[in-house]
Amino acid sequence: MTAEKKHGVSRWFVQPFPGAPDATKVHNEIARLMKEHPGKVYGLVSLNPHMEEEAWKSEVERLVRDEGFVGVKIHTIGHSMNPLGNDATKVFQTAKKLGVPVMVHTGPGVPFSLPAFVLPRAKEFPDVNIVLAHAGWGIYVGEALASALTMPNIYVEPSHVGIFEKGALTGNLAPERILFGSDIPYNVETELLHFRTLVKDTKSLDKILGDNARRLFKLR
Repeated sequence: MTAEKKHGVSRWFVQPFPGAPDATKVHNEIARLMKEHPGKVYGLVSLNPHMEEEAWKSEVERLVRDEGFVGVKIHTIGHSMNPLGNDATKVFQTAKKLGVPVMVHTGPGVPFSLPAFVLPRAKEFPDVNIVLAHAGWGIYVGEALASALTMPNIYVEPSHVGIFEKGALTGNLAPERILFGSDIPYNVETELLHFRTLVKDTKSLDKILGDNARRLFKLR
């Protein structure tokens, strides 16, 4: 892993692309990677919530309890998933039951990917931590920020967000509420440069670059 050697990245979150024709196969491949790289690779469950409810719950519980996956993803655009829809309810219910966070894709794919769609769920499930992936992806950063300021169980992961908008996040949110992410491996260097430019306090930077994720996802 080039980023591990060049930039000191020690832990990776891995999930299936939402268009994967066989999500179970990809999840099992991720589980194998986790066993091959213990403490370095962590899986996120990304399974289409539109499938039959008991089958979905059973597979998610298997991956979290038996394989050690650390969170569940709602891919609003990839699975055409409204966070407020009936099929999304089981995602938050299952996350609560298993004690894991829910990551929600925000940005491209409106209206379902609008950060504000998560707000009612954050109020309905106050003990479930919710991560806004991409923090609105630029144009909806303000909405992601307002959502996080409204509910303490909403966190932001601002990959693909410009440095100006990232400055709005780091200037208005406590560092404990921001998580570093790259989305794709070759974006690591850019995202690191943004945060190292914006956040000069070492303790705050450490929280954003790793400590928050370690705490939120209960990493070893």
